[in-house]
Amino acid sequence: MSATLTIDWNRCQGHGVCLAAFRERLAADRWGYPKGIPTSGTLIPADEIGAARTAVATCPAAALRLT
Repeated sequence: MSATLTIDWNRCQGHGVCLAAFRERLAADRWGYPKGIPTSGTLIPADEIGAARTAVATCPAAALRLT
């Protein structure tokens, strides 16, 4: 099983909470916003879905979605 992680860039405020929760895939750009998530989403393998769910659940701006 895999899933797709997408980000709503209009909602993202660069808090960095998702970066701490999902270090396997995300890193900060120089302004603190996550890089590594294209607008079309990125495929998350089954062994990383738990961390992705944590990132989605802890995002204070509700900018991430896992489908």
